[in-house]
Amino acid sequence: MALREHLQTRLFQTTADLAAYREAWRALASDAPMRSPEWLLAWWDHFAMPGDQLHMILVFDSEENLVGLAPLYQQDTRNNKMLQALGARDHCSHHVNWVSAAGWESPVGTAVARHLLQCPRSWDQLLLEAVDADALAIQATMDHLTRHGCLGHRRQINSCWAIRLPDSWEDYLQKLSRSLRKRCRKLQRQFFDSGQIRIRQVEEEDDLEEGFNVLLKLHAARWRGTGQPLGVFSDPAFRSFHETVARSFLADRKLRLAWLECEGEPIAVEYQFFDTETVYAYQAGLDLARNAYSPGKLSMIAAIRFAIDKGCKTFDLLGGDEPYKMHWRAEPKACYDLRIWRCSLRGYSEWAVWHLYTRLAGGLKRLLPKRLADHLAKGLPRRRKGGQPNPDS
Repeated sequence: MALREHLQTRLFQTTADLAAYREAWRALASDAPMRSPEWLLAWWDHFAMPGDQLHMILVFDSEENLVGLAPLYQQDTRNNKMLQALGARDHCSHHVNWVSAAGWESPVGTAVARHLLQCPRSWDQLLLEAVDADALAIQATMDHLTRHGCLGHRRQINSCWAIRLPDSWEDYLQKLSRSLRKRCRKLQRQFFDSGQIRIRQVEEEDDLEEGFNVLLKLHAARWRGTGQPLGVFSDPAFRSFHETVARSFLADRKLRLAWLECEGEPIAVEYQFFDTETVYAYQAGLDLARNAYSPGKLSMIAAIRFAIDKGCKTFDLLGGDEPYKMHWRAEPKACYDLRIWRCSLRGYSEWAVWHLYTRLAGGLKRLLPKRLADHLAKGLPRRRKGGQPNPDS
């Protein structure tokens, strides 16, 4: 443990300087696609605004091995230097955390905090969105900073939901309610076993364009009349970002872009990532005109069976408290937005406003309708661009 107490940090502010450490970074993030260089550097390429500055803190052990990194960028607005996690804008990323070697989470988090304390002129506020309650590395950073005079605030937002997967599909069915279990078995026999529904999946880069077009078409079907013809993909930067990420993850065999076909026509699509332990259900789409086939349930059946067959232990439905997630036996994990200010007049003023807001919201919770009270307690509702739509159709 003594070696872990003497970690060194270095600041990198250009992607060119990071090139030499990209493979080591990829290895550290092998079980977290949304913390990989393919995801975060692509996000930077597509979403960085004029005035933004990359602020990557890399952590090395005494033998110059990369053991962690804090993927940040600096946003300078109205003389307020704010550090945010890469992936924050447009809420692209979930499960935000520092990247670290297994067992090094707390030392890496402490090393990042020490770096920030030694460079007070480089930041006024640190904002981290969509942080899980068990994000040990970030929690170590927050604890160290607040112990050394910084001001911290934590606000709970929508939970992240995940299904713990057993070893077999039949074992999973036993976890479901009797009615849903019966429905799943009937759909399996009626559509999959009979061959009436065919599962197609992008396997090679030549298939990617077709798969992405299916995703855009069926995702858009759920957003008609909202002023966003392609739903969340109406944003050209968001769409281009995911086209880039999908291509990278396909090459690394971490992409599941799969759709169901009935009579040669797609009726449901899933855009997901996976690693050795987890499938992440990022986006989806349905043909609402095919409700008679229950395309949402069929798509969930196919996706969960895929995860079990891959030997994954978790099917992650990401953020959002939609009721359908409980039906599939997903369990919630608390998720937070974290803010840390350097101790200054401005920092104290902003910290006080946030704490006052939280206390007022908590006091009003007993007096207001539940939905409005929940919004006040957790902060203003935000539509994250990643996350499974309701598949109960």
